Amino acid sequence: MGKNKQYTVRLERDVNDHILPKGFLSIFFRRFLPIASLTYIASIIGVAGSKSDIIYYLFKDTTAYIVALFIALWVSIPAIIWILLKGSPLLAHTANLWYIILAAIMVITITLSFLLFPEVYIYGLKLYFISSAPVFIMIYLLLVKEYFPTIIALPLNIMGALALLYGALVNVIF
Repeated sequence: MGKNKQYTVRLERDVNDHILPKGFLSIFFRRFLPIASLTYIASIIGVAGSKSDIIYYLFKDTTAYIVALFIALWVSIPAIIWILLKGSPLLAHTANLWYIILAAIMVITITLSFLLFPEVYIYGLKLYFISSAPVFIMIYLLLVKEYFPTIIALPLNIMGALALLYGALVNVIF
C-alpha cells in the first residue's frame, strides 16, 4: 500500500476586502444615477401628462411623484445587480447576462400580472411598469458603454435629486 500524499494549499491575498466593488462610486454617480434621474423625471412628466391637468399633477399632487419613484426603483433593480456583479473579480464576466435575465424576468412578471389580474388598479401603476421595458433596454445600453461625461452626469444627478426633494416636499405640504 502506498502512502497518501498530502497537499498543502496556501492562498495569498493580494487585495483587501471591500464591501463595495472597486470603482462603485464612479459607476454609481457617472453611469447609474444619471439614468435613474432621467427615468424618474421622465416618469413624473409622463404620469402627470396622462392626467387631465398636467400643471396640478406636476406641482401640487403627490401621485406623479410616488408612481415615478416606484418606476425608478423597479427599473433600478437589475442595474444595481449589474454594478455589484461587474465589480466582482469572479463574476464580472456574467454581469451583462445577469442584467438581461433579470430585466426579462421582471418584464415577463409584470406583463403576466397585468394579463392575469387586470382588475387591480393602483394609480395605473401596471401600465407604467409595462412601459418600463424600453427603459431596461436604454439602461443596458448606457451601462455597458463608457461613463457619462461629467458635464452631462452632474446636471442629471442634480435634477433627479431636486425632483426627489420636491416630491418629498409636495408629499409633506399637500
